[in-house]
Amino acid sequence: MTVTLYLVRHGETAMNKASRLQGISDDPLTAKGQAEAARLGQWLAELPLTAAYSSDRLRASATAQAILRAHPTVVLQQDTGLREYYFGSLEGQRDRLLVRNSLARYGLITMTRAWTQGDRFAQLIRNFQRLDPTGQAESLPALNQRVMASLKRIAAAQPAGAQVLVVAHGVVLSAAIHTLAPQALPTTLLKNTSVTQVQVTGDNWAVTAVNLTRHAAIARLVAAAKNSAKSPL
Repeated sequence: MTVTLYLVRHGETAMNKASRLQGISDDPLTAKGQAEAARLGQWLAELPLTAAYSSDRLRASATAQAILRAHPTVVLQQDTGLREYYFGSLEGQRDRLLVRNSLARYGLITMTRAWTQGDRFAQLIRNFQRLDPTGQAESLPALNQRVMASLKRIAAAQPAGAQVLVVAHGVVLSAAIHTLAPQALPTTLLKNTSVTQVQVTGDNWAVTAVNLTRHAAIARLVAAAKNSAKSPL
Protein backbone atom coordinates (compact mmCIF):
# COMPACT_ATOMS: atom_id res chain seq x y z
CA MET A 1 0.00 0.00 0.00
CA THR A 2 1.00 3.62 -0.56
CA VAL A 3 2.89 5.91 1.83
CA THR A 4 2.05 9.57 1.21
CA LEU A 5 4.57 12.34 1.84
CA TYR A 6 3.53 15.98 2.20
CA LEU A 7 6.55 18.11 1.36
CA VAL A 8 6.23 21.60 2.86
CA ARG A 9 8.58 24.52 2.42
CA HIS A 10 9.10 26.57 5.60
CA GLY A 11 7.56 30.00 6.22
CA GLU A 12 9.21 33.33 5.44
CA THR A 13 12.50 34.35 7.10
CA ALA A 14 14.32 37.69 7.14
CA MET A 15 16.76 36.37 4.52
CA ASN A 16 13.84 35.35 2.29
CA LYS A 17 12.39 38.84 2.68
CA ALA A 18 15.75 40.40 1.78
CA SER A 19 16.15 38.06 -1.24
CA ARG A 20 19.37 36.54 0.06
CA LEU A 21 20.73 33.02 -0.48
CA GLN A 22 19.97 31.39 2.86
CA GLY A 23 21.48 27.92 2.59
CA ILE A 24 22.46 26.21 5.82
CA SER A 25 22.29 29.40 7.92
CA ASP A 26 19.80 29.20 10.79
CA ASP A 27 17.49 32.17 10.36
CA PRO A 28 14.21 32.01 12.34
CA LEU A 29 10.77 32.77 10.91
CA THR A 30 9.60 36.36 10.62
CA ALA A 31 6.24 37.36 12.09
CA LYS A 32 4.80 36.83 8.61
CA GLY A 33 6.47 33.41 8.42
CA GLN A 34 4.98 32.41 11.77
CA ALA A 35 1.54 33.52 10.57
CA GLU A 36 1.98 31.56 7.32
CA ALA A 37 2.92 28.42 9.25
CA ALA A 38 -0.01 28.82 11.65
CA ARG A 39 -2.43 29.29 8.74
CA LEU A 40 -1.14 26.19 6.99
CA GLY A 41 -1.50 24.32 10.28
CA GLN A 42 -5.18 25.26 10.33
CA TRP A 43 -5.62 24.12 6.74
CA LEU A 44 -3.93 20.78 7.48
CA ALA A 45 -5.64 20.27 10.86
CA GLU A 46 -7.77 17.37 9.61
CA LEU A 47 -5.01 15.69 7.63
CA PRO A 48 -4.58 12.20 9.17
CA LEU A 49 -0.86 12.54 9.81
CA THR A 50 0.97 9.56 11.25
CA ALA A 51 4.54 10.92 11.33
CA ALA A 52 6.43 14.19 10.85
CA TYR A 53 9.99 15.12 9.88
CA SER A 54 11.86 18.36 9.33
CA SER A 55 15.38 19.54 8.74
CA ASP A 56 17.24 20.69 11.84
CA ARG A 57 17.13 24.37 10.81
CA LEU A 58 14.94 26.64 12.97
CA ARG A 59 12.75 27.84 10.11
CA ALA A 60 11.82 24.28 9.15
CA SER A 61 11.30 22.89 12.65
CA ALA A 62 9.24 25.94 13.70
CA THR A 63 7.01 25.56 10.64
CA ALA A 64 6.56 21.86 11.37
CA GLN A 65 5.74 22.51 15.03
CA ALA A 66 3.10 25.07 14.01
CA ILE A 67 1.46 22.48 11.76
CA LEU A 68 1.64 19.82 14.47
CA ARG A 69 -0.27 21.88 17.03
CA ALA A 70 -3.38 20.25 15.59
CA HIS A 71 -1.70 16.81 15.80
CA PRO A 72 -0.49 16.54 19.41
CA THR A 73 0.21 12.80 19.24
CA VAL A 74 2.62 13.13 16.30
CA VAL A 75 6.23 13.66 17.41
CA LEU A 76 8.51 15.70 15.15
CA GLN A 77 11.75 14.01 14.11
CA GLN A 78 14.65 15.98 12.65
CA ASP A 79 16.79 14.79 9.75
CA THR A 80 19.99 16.66 8.85
CA GLY A 81 19.77 15.22 5.34
CA LEU A 82 16.87 17.61 4.76
CA ARG A 83 19.01 20.73 5.29
CA GLU A 84 18.95 23.36 2.58
CA TYR A 85 21.43 23.41 -0.30
CA TYR A 86 24.88 24.63 0.74
CA PHE A 87 25.89 27.67 -1.32
CA GLY A 88 29.47 27.76 -0.04
CA SER A 89 30.88 31.30 0.00
CA LEU A 90 27.71 32.55 -1.73
CA GLU A 91 25.68 32.09 1.48
CA GLY A 92 23.97 35.36 2.37
CA GLN A 93 24.53 36.91 -1.08
CA ARG A 94 21.66 38.91 -2.53
CA ASP A 95 19.85 37.38 -5.49
CA ARG A 96 20.41 40.45 -7.64
CA LEU A 97 24.18 40.29 -7.08
CA LEU A 98 24.15 36.65 -8.15
CA VAL A 99 22.30 37.61 -11.34
CA ARG A 100 24.74 40.44 -11.99
CA ASN A 101 27.75 38.16 -11.54
CA SER A 102 26.17 35.51 -13.74
CA LEU A 103 25.55 38.02 -16.52
CA ALA A 104 29.12 39.31 -16.24
CA ARG A 105 30.49 35.78 -16.51
CA TYR A 106 28.27 34.28 -19.21
CA GLY A 107 26.61 37.19 -21.01
CA LEU A 108 22.93 37.95 -21.58
CA ILE A 109 22.40 35.60 -24.52
CA THR A 110 23.87 32.57 -22.76
CA MET A 111 21.96 33.31 -19.54
CA THR A 112 18.69 33.78 -21.42
CA ARG A 113 19.16 30.47 -23.22
CA ALA A 114 20.06 28.73 -19.96
CA TRP A 115 16.87 29.99 -18.28
CA THR A 116 14.49 29.38 -21.18
CA GLN A 117 15.87 26.16 -22.66
CA GLY A 118 17.02 22.80 -21.34
CA ASP A 119 17.17 21.73 -17.69
CA ARG A 120 16.82 24.99 -15.77
CA PHE A 121 17.17 23.51 -12.29
CA ALA A 122 20.35 21.60 -13.13
CA GLN A 123 21.81 24.71 -14.75
CA LEU A 124 20.91 26.77 -11.68
CA ILE A 125 22.77 24.44 -9.32
CA ARG A 126 25.78 24.24 -11.63
CA ASN A 127 25.84 28.04 -11.77
CA PHE A 128 26.02 28.22 -7.97
CA GLN A 129 28.99 25.87 -8.08
CA ARG A 130 30.80 27.84 -10.76
CA LEU A 131 30.27 31.19 -9.06
CA ASP A 132 31.57 29.99 -5.68
CA PRO A 133 35.32 30.79 -5.75
CA THR A 134 35.98 28.51 -2.78
CA GLY A 135 34.57 25.42 -4.50
CA GLN A 136 32.43 24.55 -1.49
CA ALA A 137 28.98 24.86 -3.09
CA GLU A 138 27.20 21.52 -3.25
CA SER A 139 27.15 19.68 -6.58
CA LEU A 140 23.92 18.58 -8.23
CA PRO A 141 24.70 14.84 -7.88
CA ALA A 142 25.56 15.28 -4.19
CA LEU A 143 22.38 17.31 -3.58
CA ASN A 144 20.16 14.78 -5.34
CA GLN A 145 21.75 11.83 -3.56
CA ARG A 146 21.44 13.46 -0.13
CA VAL A 147 17.82 14.52 -0.54
CA MET A 148 16.54 11.29 -2.05
CA ALA A 149 18.43 9.19 0.51
CA SER A 150 16.62 11.06 3.29
CA LEU A 151 13.19 10.76 1.68
CA LYS A 152 13.70 7.06 0.91
CA ARG A 153 14.80 6.45 4.49
CA ILE A 154 11.71 8.27 5.78
CA ALA A 155 9.33 6.42 3.45
CA ALA A 156 10.87 3.03 4.25
CA ALA A 157 10.34 3.57 7.98
CA GLN A 158 6.56 3.99 7.61
CA PRO A 159 3.77 1.41 7.75
CA ALA A 160 1.45 0.97 4.79
CA GLY A 161 -1.01 3.84 4.44
CA ALA A 162 1.10 6.32 6.42
CA GLN A 163 0.56 10.04 5.90
CA VAL A 164 3.85 11.84 6.58
CA LEU A 165 4.67 15.53 6.94
CA VAL A 166 8.15 16.56 5.70
CA VAL A 167 9.13 20.21 6.23
CA ALA A 168 12.29 21.42 4.56
CA HIS A 169 13.58 24.06 2.15
CA GLY A 170 13.06 25.51 -1.31
CA VAL A 171 16.08 24.13 -3.18
CA VAL A 172 16.11 20.79 -1.33
CA LEU A 173 12.45 20.06 -2.04
CA SER A 174 12.84 21.33 -5.60
CA ALA A 175 15.68 18.83 -6.03
CA ALA A 176 13.34 16.02 -4.99
CA ILE A 177 10.67 17.10 -7.46
CA HIS A 178 13.30 17.57 -10.17
CA THR A 179 14.51 14.01 -9.58
CA LEU A 180 11.04 12.45 -9.58
CA ALA A 181 9.10 14.59 -12.08
CA PRO A 182 11.25 17.37 -13.59
CA GLN A 183 8.44 18.67 -15.78
CA ALA A 184 6.35 19.39 -12.68
CA LEU A 185 8.89 21.72 -11.05
CA PRO A 186 7.81 25.40 -11.26
CA THR A 187 10.23 27.80 -12.96
CA THR A 188 10.43 29.90 -9.80
CA LEU A 189 10.79 26.78 -7.60
CA LEU A 190 8.61 26.51 -4.47
CA LYS A 191 6.78 29.17 -2.47
CA ASN A 192 6.95 29.53 1.31
CA THR A 193 4.56 27.10 3.09
CA SER A 194 3.64 25.44 -0.22
CA VAL A 195 2.53 21.80 -0.14
CA THR A 196 3.72 19.13 -2.57
CA GLN A 197 2.35 15.59 -2.40
CA VAL A 198 4.41 12.50 -3.25
CA GLN A 199 2.95 9.01 -3.15
CA VAL A 200 5.30 6.06 -2.67
CA THR A 201 4.19 2.55 -3.60
CA GLY A 202 7.09 0.13 -3.43
CA ASP A 203 9.76 1.46 -5.76
CA ASN A 204 7.31 3.74 -7.55
CA TRP A 205 7.40 7.41 -6.58
CA ALA A 206 4.70 9.69 -8.02
CA VAL A 207 4.45 13.46 -7.61
CA THR A 208 0.69 14.05 -7.43
CA ALA A 209 0.47 17.73 -6.44
CA VAL A 210 3.06 20.52 -6.56
CA ASN A 211 3.49 23.93 -4.90
CA LEU A 212 -0.06 24.22 -3.53
CA THR A 213 -0.65 27.45 -1.63
CA ARG A 214 -4.39 28.08 -1.97
CA HIS A 215 -6.84 26.91 0.66
CA ALA A 216 -9.21 25.26 -1.80
CA ALA A 217 -6.50 23.11 -3.39
CA ILE A 218 -5.08 22.06 -0.01
CA ALA A 219 -8.58 21.33 1.30
CA ARG A 220 -9.14 18.93 -1.60
CA LEU A 221 -5.86 17.20 -0.74
CA VAL A 222 -6.91 16.83 2.91
CA ALA A 223 -10.36 15.52 1.96
CA ALA A 224 -8.82 12.88 -0.33
CA ALA A 225 -6.41 11.82 2.41
CA LYS A 226 -9.24 11.47 4.93
CA ASN A 227 -11.22 9.31 2.50
CA SER A 228 -8.15 7.18 1.84
CA ALA A 229 -7.57 6.68 5.57
CA LYS A 230 -11.15 5.42 5.98
CA SER A 231 -10.81 2.89 3.15
CA PRO A 232 -10.05 -0.72 4.15
CA LEU A 233 -6.56 -2.07 3.49
